[in-house]
Amino acid sequence: MSTEQLVKRYMRSAMGAVAAGLTLFSLMGSAQMASAQSAYDESAPLADLTPEKYRETGVLAVGTQPDFEPANFTPIGEDGVRGYNIDIMEAMAAKLGLDVEWSRVPFDQLLIGMQSKKFDAAIAGMTDRKSRQETVDFLDYMSVGSVFMVAKGNPKGIGSSVNENCGITVGDVKGSDAKRLVDLMAAACEAEGKEPTTLISFPNSSDKNLALTSGRVDTMIWPDMAVSVLLREVGDVIEPMPIDFEPRVFLGITFNKTESELRDAMLEALGAIHEDGTYDEILSKWDVEAVALDDYGINLAKE
Repeated sequence: MSTEQLVKRYMRSAMGAVAAGLTLFSLMGSAQMASAQSAYDESAPLADLTPEKYRETGVLAVGTQPDFEPANFTPIGEDGVRGYNIDIMEAMAAKLGLDVEWSRVPFDQLLIGMQSKKFDAAIAGMTDRKSRQETVDFLDYMSVGSVFMVAKGNPKGIGSSVNENCGITVGDVKGSDAKRLVDLMAAACEAEGKEPTTLISFPNSSDKNLALTSGRVDTMIWPDMAVSVLLREVGDVIEPMPIDFEPRVFLGITFNKTESELRDAMLEALGAIHEDGTYDEILSKWDVEAVALDDYGINLAKE
């Protein structure tokens, strides 16, 4: 066989291999596309309400800060997220035929992430406030009260009233609703010519808990329904004190204000898990029935 014939045979073989590879690649791509499309469950109870762009992926991207048991947390030695917020969100998404893809985000970055559309929704026990409604929409799904957590025996003399805590330091997570309460206390103290209450912010709940137990702050604000979890975590060295100037507040799932179609679909999904008992089952599973909100809705906070 001549050199020219060998070259031709080689070229035919190479072209055949390329063609086969392209065919295989095409088949793999089609399979991956089909897999992505099949992730959307069109037989789900409320699948017809799911916005088209989410049907294409079958996935809802959700942000949370997984450091607050029992709401949203990553257990030691695990990689995933757990908690009643996780269960509620996944149950709602399933009603729309969607899976949830979780993003771990610092609490103070959740609203920023919503505005920049880094994710489609966020759930992390965020308090619904009128000021926050200017930038995001809230789907209010539960209600909580707050307490002061203080060192055992309350050696700092922390009081329940707005003007009883002049000059103390309050620890909380950066970006939380605690600043509003501390500002109320500070204003009441300054009106009486006393040293104002001050807030010291920490990146996560574990850091603020350590700050209290080590004496770096005098108190911290904590949801009333999660006191037992905190005591189990840090031991019998702290105790709750009531806050008599803070009414119960709404906690909401947040959405970008341009995503009203998704927000409204999720509202229907929340109604569905209330109706079939899933909502109550989740709260019972995590022993947080106290946060149940039957009169759920969108942007319920009036101040």
